[in-house]
Formats: sequence, structure tokens, C-alpha cells
Amino acid sequence: MSNPVPSIRVTVDPMNPGQFFACCGLLELADRLWPGAEGWFSQSEFCLACSGTLVELVQAIAGADMTLLDDDIYSGRVQIGVPFRPLSCDWWHELGGRRDAKDLKVWAGTMESHGIARAMQLALRDPAFHVRDLFDVGMVVADANDPKKKKEPFYFDARRASNAHSRDVGFSPDTLSMKTTAYPAVEFLCLAGLQRGLPVRHAGSRIYDYFTWSEAVVPCLVPAAVSGQLPGVGARGYRFENWFRTGQRKHKSFRSAIPHSMEAGSD
Repeated sequence: MSNPVPSIRVTVDPMNPGQFFACCGLLELADRLWPGAEGWFSQSEFCLACSGTLVELVQAIAGADMTLLDDDIYSGRVQIGVPFRPLSCDWWHELGGRRDAKDLKVWAGTMESHGIARAMQLALRDPAFHVRDLFDVGMVVADANDPKKKKEPFYFDARRASNAHSRDVGFSPDTLSMKTTAYPAVEFLCLAGLQRGLPVRHAGSRIYDYFTWSEAVVPCLVPAAVSGQLPGVGARGYRFENWFRTGQRKHKSFRSAIPHSMEAGSD
């Protein structure tokens, strides 16, 4: 069985879990804009077969309604709305029996779920993101409510993890109010992608597995594909750690993954 002709291709590093789940987010939102979208991984690319173009999809994401669904600005649920069929992002809450999902939450303290998502979304209005390498577009992101202030990302992108801890770099970037590079497309789309495509957690640990697939799937099959439970799609497994990046053991960051050939859920 051959895949359809892709209308969108984006460059992806499958060993960066933030980029992987951002691909899941692209597929999710493409389908909510153009029902029937399909997606798959092909070497260093993620392909989408849908009714529109990458520029149209990115512009729709950048201009979508963004709503905080409750009064908690720090951990509140976020909804991505018009022009999309609404997507409520709340995977970090203990809803629907998904208790392990809350341990994937990387932000804490005064970091704001809606505030960060909104800042990353607005950054996508830059035409620099209208290219297949949009996951590699980095910048200092401004606060949506005050452009003179910076907004730090969620820390989904694994490129942040290597220099996230003050003991690794010799000083605390947060204490010095340093402006650091974020990857808005990865940060925003990963938040959306995790709503449906959660990785497999190893019991009692912060270690997770996820699987790419090489055959076209629709969004409803993404949970099975991500967890390696969908046969016949050319699955490849990866393992990563949701790592504590501060001494207080609250803030986390997705670390780079390593390939593995074990079945989902095995130790």
C-alpha cells in the first residue's frame, strides 16, 4: 500500500521529542481545518496529505482563537478555536484516567499555560515560519501582553535541555533575566500534539517511549501509532527522559531521545 502524495512536508528530527509531538500537533490541526488529513514520517521529514498548504496551515494556527478555559492562569486548560474545529488542551490534568499524563507537564511555578501558548502562537505570525524547516526557526519570544518583555517557552524542545540547568552552564539564566532562544513552532504544536498522542511511560520513572510510523494515518489512529500498538506501519521506537532542569525538582525539560527496538511498554 502506497502513501498519498503529500501536500505538506516539514523537516523533523525524530530524536527530538518536542519535534515529534509537534508533528502530531500539525496533523491534528490540519485535520481540524481540512477533515480527512493524513500524516506519516519519511526519513527526516513529516508528510501531510491534506487540502491546503503549509503557509495556509501556519497562518491559520497563528491567527486562531486562543481561550483559557478556567481561572487558573498557571495550569489552566487551553482551547484552540476558530478557524479550527475546537481543540481543548488539558492532557496535564487528571482527566479520563490519564494520570500519567500530568507528569509530562514541564512548566511549573509562575509559568503560565495560556500565556506561554499565546506568546508562541503569536510568534508564528512571522513569515519565517512559512518553510518546511519551521521547527528550526529560533527567536527570543515576546510576551503577548507586553512586547517589551520576553516569554520563556514550555521546554518541550530538547535543544533547550542541554543548557537548562545552572550547574551545567555555571550560572542561572533566569536569575540574570537573560533572553534565550526558543523554537515557537515546536513549543506550541507539541502542546497540541500531546493531547491525543501521549507517549508510553515506564512505571515509576520519568522515562517515556514513542514511535514514528511510515504509513499514512488519520488522527484517530495517532494514539495507537505513538504507543507502537499499530501494526504494519513501519514503527520505529525512541526513548526519552522528562528531566528535572532545576534543583527544586519542579521545572522539567524533554531531553533528546535515543532509538530503541523494544516493544512499547517493555523495560
